[in-house]
Amino acid sequence: MTNPTKFILLATLLAVSAFAREDYTRNFDKTFTLRPGQTVLVEHKLGEIVIHTHPQLDLTIHAEIHVSASDRSRAEQFAGQIEILTEPFASEFSIRTRYPENHGSFLGFNNISYSVRYEITMPESAPLEVRNSFGAVSVTGLKANGNIRTSHGNLTFRDGKGVQRLEDSFAGVELLGNAGDAVIDNTNGNVKVADVAGALTVRDRFASVSAERIAKDVTITNTNGTVDVTDSGGTGIVKNSFGNVTVHNFRGDMTVHNGNGKVEALNVTGMAELNTSFGEVRFSDIGRGLSVRANNSRIEGSKIKGPVKIENSFGGVSVTDVDGGAHIQSANGAVTVTGIHGEANVKTSFASVEASEIAGAVTVVNNNGSVRATNVRSANVKTSFAGVDLQQVAGAIDVDNQNGAVDAGSKAQSGCQPIMIHTSFSPIRVHLSGNPSYRVTASTSFGKIHSDFPLTVSGSMSSDSLSGTIGDGRCEMRLTDNNGAIEILNSSSH
Repeated sequence: MTNPTKFILLATLLAVSAFAREDYTRNFDKTFTLRPGQTVLVEHKLGEIVIHTHPQLDLTIHAEIHVSASDRSRAEQFAGQIEILTEPFASEFSIRTRYPENHGSFLGFNNISYSVRYEITMPESAPLEVRNSFGAVSVTGLKANGNIRTSHGNLTFRDGKGVQRLEDSFAGVELLGNAGDAVIDNTNGNVKVADVAGALTVRDRFASVSAERIAKDVTITNTNGTVDVTDSGGTGIVKNSFGNVTVHNFRGDMTVHNGNGKVEALNVTGMAELNTSFGEVRFSDIGRGLSVRANNSRIEGSKIKGPVKIENSFGGVSVTDVDGGAHIQSANGAVTVTGIHGEANVKTSFASVEASEIAGAVTVVNNNGSVRATNVRSANVKTSFAGVDLQQVAGAIDVDNQNGAVDAGSKAQSGCQPIMIHTSFSPIRVHLSGNPSYRVTASTSFGKIHSDFPLTVSGSMSSDSLSGTIGDGRCEMRLTDNNGAIEILNSSSH
């Protein structure tokens, strides 16, 4: 039988041996002169790369080769086998790291760890290509095109010029300053970009994306993370899901397609198209019109210089101060429109509609929801199972209701402004001002008809129907009710 005490002692000795470390570092230093236009290519893994630039054609390479092993001689021997290969070609200068074959030892543990860290100074006008893995990359001052790729290490680019392509995974990417276009591909790592004089394209997932002060077009595709675009311009397109999208101070048109996340757009000088689901939509100071399409969302905003079109369901809509018309379609959510310098067209169900200060016509189609409008040009309303309250209507009034009261106040002072109202099982009240002039046809059942104004009746008159004129009868008023009273009231005396 195996002695358990001896087994434990052996395991303990192996563990102690595994944690006993000796470090060894050797340096590699060389300087070369590049030809104008020659590309610098760096192929590496397992270590950091730091690149600076200068105006000269000199290429300076400093590499720190670090090895940790169970004893110094083993660490030194392994470090001596790590090669830094420099190869000049006609169009490029190649820098490569070659590690020795490192086969396993007792119990499969070789007990050696190693890395190489580069510090490179290169001509600022030389194109750059970097292929790295398991190490950070930092590039500063490159004034030519760059194609930089790493993984499992942060990628930082500063103060560049030219077209830059940056790729990373499982770590962050930061680009701060580039006088040219930039394309960034990342996964599982945050992306931060600022001060790009060209266009920006970003693709990421499972992390956040931030873009500030981008001069030209901005295109961002992300999932499972937030997106923020600030103080930028051109044409903007943001696609995201499962994260909020925020756009502030954008000079141009902006389109946002989001899902399961909030959308906020403030101060967009062009058109704004905002789409999402299961997240709030907020907007303000939109320069050339707005389109919103959402589901299960609360939509709220103001100050739109242009027409507004909104489609929503299972959430409220509130829009204020629009310099064009407003067309809103919703379901199972209240709608409020205020200060519309054009027509307002609203369709919803199972919720209320409120409209005020509308310069154009108000058209509302609702089901199982109340309608209230104040100080509007004209009103055309259809609803059911809820009341209709219209006040200070300058023009025509047309209401088709069921099982709901109608209270309509006209402020028409001139011209012919017809009034047509139908409902059932609830009263109709019409408020008139000044010296009204109407041809009146009113009928109801199980209710009475009353008028504050003198009526010249034509034909027979009963308590539940009449035909007559108020004033000289220039305009038509038709009031039809079932099981409800009808009243024509003088608003100055009520």
